[in-house]
Amino acid sequence: MNEQATVRIEKLVHGGEGLAHLDDGRAVFVSGVLPGELVRIELRGKRKGSFVARLSKVLEPSADRVAPPCGGEKQCTGATWTHIAYPAQLRLKQEILLETLQRTGGMSPRRLQPIIPSPHQDHYRLRTQFNVRMKDGVQRLGFFRQGSYDLVEVEDSFLIHPVINRTLAEVRKLVGLLPPLEEVHINASPAGDVHLLLFGTGASFPPAREFFEKLRQAVPGVIGVTGFAGRKKSFSLGESRLVLEVEGLTLHATEGNFFQVNWEQNRAMVRTVLDFAGLAGGETVLDLYCGIGNFALPLARKAGRVFGIESGFSAIENAKANAKLNNIANAEFFADDLQRGLKPLLERKLRAEVVVLDPPRAGATLKTLERILAFVPRKIVYVSCNPATLARDLKFFHLFDFRLDRLQPVDMFPWTYHIECVAEMVREG
Repeated sequence: MNEQATVRIEKLVHGGEGLAHLDDGRAVFVSGVLPGELVRIELRGKRKGSFVARLSKVLEPSADRVAPPCGGEKQCTGATWTHIAYPAQLRLKQEILLETLQRTGGMSPRRLQPIIPSPHQDHYRLRTQFNVRMKDGVQRLGFFRQGSYDLVEVEDSFLIHPVINRTLAEVRKLVGLLPPLEEVHINASPAGDVHLLLFGTGASFPPAREFFEKLRQAVPGVIGVTGFAGRKKSFSLGESRLVLEVEGLTLHATEGNFFQVNWEQNRAMVRTVLDFAGLAGGETVLDLYCGIGNFALPLARKAGRVFGIESGFSAIENAKANAKLNNIANAEFFADDLQRGLKPLLERKLRAEVVVLDPPRAGATLKTLERILAFVPRKIVYVSCNPATLARDLKFFHLFDFRLDRLQPVDMFPWTYHIECVAEMVREG
């Protein structure tokens, strides 16, 4: 399909694409555009009753269009909105979020808080996963090009923290010391400490001591390396603990346990969750998908007691250790599937005034949502990285007399279409 067309872009939708309509009324989606622009496109295929197109030429550019702040794929891979001025990115994300909530969830917030801009718009990513492919007898590291398995060997990536970029460059020089790899994960703390996870393709992975020592000499911030064979841990060299700080608390994250990639914006999000929870001091709080305690521990300092549940055993071990590290005794953590993990608390006839949940992009399961209601909360604080699943899950709560009060968008991922937000649902009646 190589049909050409000229269209006017009507708006951007969830996922960052522009929506337009052909002369015959058929909808078409195209990336790299802005609302109001007149563009020349090439139709490339169909998707769920509409068309997908490639941008050929911008005939009438928007005033919000800018030259990319990075150069080429090696620097720009992952930055999907490099053509949009930053103030316009903020406005568009807020508009897309509100439209998705209205279209999918049939609701609007009573109080919309202005989106929180990121203090740093570039080099903010503290966690990055690189794919590995063999080419010309050498292991190559980079990102897969969107929609393919073609490897882009990124260099000085525009979104990645400088210490990760430096570490990646040195890993490439030393990769010959390693067995065949599938992935390399490089995680950094805001202070610049670096820990690597190496995922081998074989049944074994001998300790990579020479690699570690030479890498540490080249990048002094590297504190440790952990190797996996078949996703099973094989060895750990050096220190595996990255140190983070939020709301005056010290958090430790070990061996790849999740923490937000933009830590300054994470701090803003934690403050928002505390504000929306509105704790007076005696409440019981549930923190679902609690991870290493990012929300649970700041909440525990203001609540009567906090229960955190997370499926990852290692993350829960971090959360327990972090509670002890910060002398917090009123927080309990459980490693379990969310659906199973809530059942024992319900059997104890536990009630929770506030439920905080921060699910993955797929949102919460229906069973989890149903069990949340059994705790009879007066307030639900939902942290989301996906407006579509947020709208779906809030619609469920809306059926049971919860209303969307405050909504706080947070720009966690500048120069991309990704949207993070915190929503406050309050029970009426």
